[in-house]
Amino acid sequence: MSRLSQVIQYALIHSKEISRANGRNSLFRLRIFFDMIYCFLKYRMWTNQYVKENFHQKSQNERKRLGLQYREEGKKRDAWQKDFRENRLFFIKYGNIKYEKASLRKKRDKAYTKRYETGKNLFVEYDVNISRQHYLEGTIKIGNNVLLAKHVFIDYSGEVIIHDNVAIANGVIIETHTHSLVNKKSIPIQSKLEIFDGASILTRAYIADTCHSIGRLAKIGAGSYVRSNIPPYAIVIGNPAKIVGFKMTPEEIIEYEKTHYDENDRLPLDLLQKNYKKYFLSRCKEIRQWCKI
Repeated sequence: MSRLSQVIQYALIHSKEISRANGRNSLFRLRIFFDMIYCFLKYRMWTNQYVKENFHQKSQNERKRLGLQYREEGKKRDAWQKDFRENRLFFIKYGNIKYEKASLRKKRDKAYTKRYETGKNLFVEYDVNISRQHYLEGTIKIGNNVLLAKHVFIDYSGEVIIHDNVAIANGVIIETHTHSLVNKKSIPIQSKLEIFDGASILTRAYIADTCHSIGRLAKIGAGSYVRSNIPPYAIVIGNPAKIVGFKMTPEEIIEYEKTHYDENDRLPLDLLQKNYKKYFLSRCKEIRQWCKI
């Protein structure tokens, strides 16, 4: 009923505007007003959409074609709003610090696991907010043995994939959308982020929408502002974030992966050597100077 009340309120305004623009009388305005209400009830069409399409001037066939199109869009919009409301209520309930009690922690973990269809052994602390914005049909996929520490915010307006054994520490923010100005109108733009197995993102790091990949076992330092992709096993710190080293040499990584990954899942030596040279060996002097600062 609240939505219908809002439509009635704007129908009074917009029907008056259309009547004035066409130099018509109050009877014409009344007809437009009731037509707007009818179109909302039949097609889920908002009054501003009615005005935009000059719906009162359309033929019956055009009205039906456009109306059905808006009805489908309306169904999607209503489903998105329903999910958004449910998500807010979920966060208000399970984000509460009371679920830090030992007796309630497992209940919270299970609730998040069910809500977001995650893998096994998800560990969630309080005030973990996972949401999407601007009617965007984003998706999120979370693997096994993942940690989401307190005050983590994950925006899945775009696409988020978190692989197994990932740790996301206190206060981390992850964004997967931005805005672009088109014809003086702000348009949301989706992006994708994939965090590979074993990666760790430390306290209050910020992962911008321009970062699309955080590699296997990479380590993002506390307070880092990450704007670009991070290769596997890299160590990253700073604002803006910079690669300052790797956890192991390429040869050590090869030996490590022999005992931790199936053969088909191991990273090739040439890729590891290329990353090691590009991000570390060729920049050692720059890294030492930057770290002193």
